[in-house]
Amino acid sequence: MSSDARDAYIAGKSGSTTYTPSSTSDGTDAASAFAAGVASTQSDKPEIFQNTVSQQDDGSFVVDKNPLQQQLDNLQNQDQAFEFINTLNQLDTGGTSGMGILNPELLGYIKDPLVGLGAFTTDMDESRNVYQLLINKMFQGDDERMRGALPLSQSAVAGLNRIGPTNFVDPKLSQGFFGDLASLFTGENAAAVNLSELPGGGIATLPEFGQAGLDFTKEQGFKNYGKIIEDLITGATPLKYGKFLFDKTKEKMGITEQNDADEISKLIESISDDDGSFEVAELTDKQKDFINKQSFAIKEGLKTPGSVFDTINNPNLGIFKKPFLGFGGQDPTTVEEYNDYLKSLDQTMPTIIT
Repeated sequence: MSSDARDAYIAGKSGSTTYTPSSTSDGTDAASAFAAGVASTQSDKPEIFQNTVSQQDDGSFVVDKNPLQQQLDNLQNQDQAFEFINTLNQLDTGGTSGMGILNPELLGYIKDPLVGLGAFTTDMDESRNVYQLLINKMFQGDDERMRGALPLSQSAVAGLNRIGPTNFVDPKLSQGFFGDLASLFTGENAAAVNLSELPGGGIATLPEFGQAGLDFTKEQGFKNYGKIIEDLITGATPLKYGKFLFDKTKEKMGITEQNDADEISKLIESISDDDGSFEVAELTDKQKDFINKQSFAIKEGLKTPGSVFDTINNPNLGIFKKPFLGFGGQDPTTVEEYNDYLKSLDQTMPTIIT
């Protein structure tokens, strides 16, 4: 290799971001050599994330930082990650059905940064990460919505205090104690913000992969653990309690590549119902009436769901039906039944987290 080309290649390979050829060129292709040196440091990157080289007016060569790589390196939250994912999905990466994300090499490359970002969803106790949300979205296929809690737009609630799954309070519009007290009677709270009232319900959007997403997950051997659990339990369990069991176990599975349906089945069977989780206890009309009257306070964060639950189960407060001479009393209302009733009043109603 000639001197100019050799020097240019060594400069590019060593990580130099600029290179200026000697003023007395020997006629060799220093530009291609510098570009080759730069490329040799990027063998672990998909082509769409690789830096390029451009020539300046003065004859020097400069490494142009890849904007996608810079965006990936600087992801700080779910909103930024979703913007990145949606942008990437529109690019030609050779992905399934022309969808940029549905490329196994590319997906593996962006996985770790997405795993490092916690998910922000309608579940106030969300423990998943953005990568898990992305894979869950692929499993949605042509269904109307993906399983589990839905991702929320963080920018839509910036500066607000959260009091429920989609309920927030704007501290700048706080009414104070007496204002909140008056809201119990007027039904109006100037500080209350409910995302369901915003366009799209405040839900953050990921690409709609449709059947292509399902085909991709099958090709890659991904397992839809959410569906596996639902299929296992809803066949023999009333749907309401099947869904509860799914919610109770989905974040406690310790999923690894070796997990399969048999292992998950054993896990489900190992969960004891000694705590009464599956007892069916009907809410009395008196309990429902009391909950109805407290629903506004619960929704606006003036009362916690737990405090109302404790009241309707306390035999000394006149709401819970006590037995007479040992007969006619009701079984304690379960958290699940209480939550179900709250959701029947309003799907955005805060509930007791189990």
